[in-house]
Amino acid sequence: MSISKYILFLSFLLLVIISSSCLKSKKTGIPPEVLQILNNSGIHKPDLLKVILAFQKPEDSVKLKSAYFLIENLESNYYIKITLRDSNEKDVVINFNDFTDYISIKNQIDSIEIISGRLNYRVDSILLDINNVNSEFLIKHINSVITSQKNLWNCNYDIDTYYNFILPYRVANEEIASNNNHSHNLLISEIRKESDILSISMRINKAINKEIIYDSRLEIAPNVQSVSVTEENKSGNWCDINLYKIHVLRSLGIAAALDYTPYFTDSLLGNYTTTVILPDNTEINLPNYENEKEPYPQGKTAKVYRRTFKSIPNSLFSIKDKKTHTPPFLGNYNYLDVTNNYLQTDSVSIDFADTTKYVYLAVYNENSWKPIDWAIAQPDGKAYFYNMGTGIMYMPVVVSKDSIVPIGEPFLLNPRSP
Repeated sequence: MSISKYILFLSFLLLVIISSSCLKSKKTGIPPEVLQILNNSGIHKPDLLKVILAFQKPEDSVKLKSAYFLIENLESNYYIKITLRDSNEKDVVINFNDFTDYISIKNQIDSIEIISGRLNYRVDSILLDINNVNSEFLIKHINSVITSQKNLWNCNYDIDTYYNFILPYRVANEEIASNNNHSHNLLISEIRKESDILSISMRINKAINKEIIYDSRLEIAPNVQSVSVTEENKSGNWCDINLYKIHVLRSLGIAAALDYTPYFTDSLLGNYTTTVILPDNTEINLPNYENEKEPYPQGKTAKVYRRTFKSIPNSLFSIKDKKTHTPPFLGNYNYLDVTNNYLQTDSVSIDFADTTKYVYLAVYNENSWKPIDWAIAQPDGKAYFYNMGTGIMYMPVVVSKDSIVPIGEPFLLNPRSP
């Protein structure tokens, strides 16, 4: 063993010993949830410990708590690579530049399906953050976020808003990137024109809407576009564009969240929007284009969800067996139900005699029924659904890897009487 490698080995060993002693010390105050993640991180544990050790000074208490929050939620966040495959599990590559719009691509897919069977999005690989996010990135990101908070606004956001909608380095399943400097060069002139968060957010939104165009062809793209690609190409689908907006806003210390509906009813696709959260917890939805009035119209929208970095204990993603197939929009990540923020809603129960554990309500979109919400079958033979958009036709279904099977008749959930 060379001297340099020997020194490197001793340094690594010393770090492990110091880290282990720190974990056993009552003075560290490391939350048990964080300890569990550290223990689950395997060979990455020493590197993650560097993040905690970097913020041990009394003046770094906020940074240390930020490190705890990010580490605690590493295990439920990831970057996913998805491919489009035919019924024989062969990859199908669609060159978007060969088509003029989403409809032309969809027609091409329909023609392929006649020959090769139904096309489906399949997971190619999952890169878990617990195995792929390193200490250097986390330390740099935390320092950047705290600097933005102190130097730009010094806002009095409550701690939950800060943790959930400013601090995270990830919005959805995009490639990881720190929320720093995405806007500082492009939009600095817009920022200087206003003094309050709402006005600045509206200016930034208008500037991005003008700078980055919506490309319907990308709606068929299997993967979320990275922030850097969106910025470079100046185009994206609604998900891509709003991910970019949120990274920009968070880089400035402004709380922002991704709201979305996976599918409208009797229409194509769904929608994604950016919600700005002000220090008084007022929420403002930023329009995707000029004069947009209702991003989630009543009678067309069944559910609106909000992506979260934080693990949600009672989510389908958290409670299901990881081998159990569930619809991607419902079972592959954490989210909050914010339907009541946008729509008049009601609850509904359905009789359920199937032996499957999970039952879904679906809406009709793109000539098929698409699951939009889930429930667990109860001992009384019913499944209960809450906060459902009214004026919508629903179908109760069960789901397997290869099919969506109706288990009842479609029904209209009428609005409640005044």
